[in-house]
Amino acid sequence: MTSKIRSLGVLLILPLLSISAVTAFVDIPSANALTKRDYTAPNDQPLTVTYGGNFVVCGDHICGPGEHIKMQQELSQAQTGKVSIMMGGQSMMQNKTMSQTMTMESKDLGSVLKLSNANLPLVIPLVKGLYDGKDVYYITTEASDSTIASALGKFTNFPVTFAPALAKTPASSLANIYAFKNGIKGGGVLGFQPNVVDSIPGEMAYSPLWKINLVEWKDATAVTVLGSEDEIVKAANAGKITITPTTIVVNCPIVQWGGNSNGTIPAGHMKIRDSISESGAYGSAQVLNIDTDKMQVTFVAHRGFGPDGSTIYYIATDASQQGPADALGIVLANKTQGTITTSAAADLYQFSNGITGSGPLGFQSGVGSSKQGDQYYSPMWRIQVITWKDPSMATVLENTQDITSKSSMTDMATAGFIVNCPFFSADTVYAHGK
Repeated sequence: MTSKIRSLGVLLILPLLSISAVTAFVDIPSANALTKRDYTAPNDQPLTVTYGGNFVVCGDHICGPGEHIKMQQELSQAQTGKVSIMMGGQSMMQNKTMSQTMTMESKDLGSVLKLSNANLPLVIPLVKGLYDGKDVYYITTEASDSTIASALGKFTNFPVTFAPALAKTPASSLANIYAFKNGIKGGGVLGFQPNVVDSIPGEMAYSPLWKINLVEWKDATAVTVLGSEDEIVKAANAGKITITPTTIVVNCPIVQWGGNSNGTIPAGHMKIRDSISESGAYGSAQVLNIDTDKMQVTFVAHRGFGPDGSTIYYIATDASQQGPADALGIVLANKTQGTITTSAAADLYQFSNGITGSGPLGFQSGVGSSKQGDQYYSPMWRIQVITWKDPSMATVLENTQDITSKSSMTDMATAGFIVNCPFFSADTVYAHGK
């Protein structure tokens, strides 16, 4: 395990040593997940497992009558099909296709879990935008509106996941992106000039969660390129354009950016690593290559488990606190911390001891409380750290039911920060691998 991964391990394990350590990172209400409340909104919170063996918890509250059963039924209906798990380094491929559904091998793996294809390259299209008149390049992975998700997927020729939970993002965690409905024709999403963003990494105002604002010129004969939010606001105040805010939220992490106009933020890009290890640790960077000529970026996709035990892959783009961001080599986006106590975030279970594997702390791969296609899915992951009370008794936990069944043998604590980790299906990773 590298020193940076050890550093991340310290950050994740601290909550297990003292609840006060968690509150030092973030102001989380003391009641949080164990505060009983009346159940009034059936789609309000993402599903979590039984906590501590005594309570059934739904998001940040104890489940109301029938709520947990209803969530499980809805998740079951959404999770059609089961992508194979390839154990012990054996592919078990049939008809020479890695995307074909295969049989789950169920056996005690002892002290080591070796998932084949634990880390794979994933090539994602870049979209060019503008900030302070300079180019920025970002990816689009989720949208809170199904129509927009479909349209963006067609625009980028890459799957964009419908994630309705993002509509619950608090205003304090959002940034603004401006899309043009008319004006100078160009490579923008709507066929006109590039979108304009209001912040870049390095600024406290930066967030990968963007609220879409539509811009329209009143006089199509007097249009120019507007390269910044200031220019857009100035044009609006002059009566040249209209700005129509929407309630649609998109997850568009910036990968490469120019500096700001006053020079306090230099040009930069996400940290790049030299190589990928098929079964090794996460490493201190998550990007393999940024190619603005081909308009694509190659991320390392890490293998994990969906809530039903199916195979998922995820990338890491940003974290809400500096320590985890530095340890993983990703962008700091402090504004996303505001999602931690809301249903805009979901639970991702990581392991601090037990079965050795390719998880971020050197143990088994993580388990998500939801996945793409679930109404509770969100790329904003509230990290929950699972620690075996007796590591010698550890077994592989492949789904949320497994986690529940072993709750008396484990301790669980929130790590106190958010990591932006969009999920992808195995089919997507195989189809868009380099």
